[in-house]
Amino acid sequence: MSAVIITYNIVKRILELSVRKPQPPPMQERKEFFISIDIGEAVSFYNQAQSYFEQGEYKNVIQYCYNAIKNIFTKVLLHLNIPSEDLNIVDMSYIIQAKGVRVSFMEYVQHLNFIRLKMIVGQIVSKDEVLWALKACKALIDMSKDLPVTI
Repeated sequence: MSAVIITYNIVKRILELSVRKPQPPPMQERKEFFISIDIGEAVSFYNQAQSYFEQGEYKNVIQYCYNAIKNIFTKVLLHLNIPSEDLNIVDMSYIIQAKGVRVSFMEYVQHLNFIRLKMIVGQIVSKDEVLWALKACKALIDMSKDLPVTI
C-alpha cells in the first residue's frame, strides 16, 4: 500500500510539472536614455535656409535644410558609434531608428530627399514644397534636442 501511495505522489508531481506552462525566460533589461547633441550648426544652416527663402533662392533653401538634417544625423550616428560617410539622410534616418531611437524621422526625410532630387534633375519645385521643407527642417531640429533611445 505504501508503494502505491509513493508511486501515486511521484506520478502526480510529474504530471503537474508537465501540465504547467513553461515560464518564459526573463526579459533582458532594456536600457533607456537620451542622446543630447549640439544643434548649433544645424540651426545655423536653418537660419541660412530661411534667408535664402526670403530671397527666393529655393535651390539653396533645400540644400541648407538637407545639410542641417545631415548634420544632426551625423552627430546622432557618431554618438551611436556608427560611421555616416556616404550615407544620405534617408539611410541615416533608417539606421537611427533601427538602433533604438524612438523618434521617427523617416517620413520627413523621405519627402525632403524627394524634393532635393527633383531639384537636382531640374524639375520645378513649388514655393509650397520649399516652405514645407523649411518647416520640416525646423521640426526635425526641435525634435533632435533630446532623443529618447531604448536598447
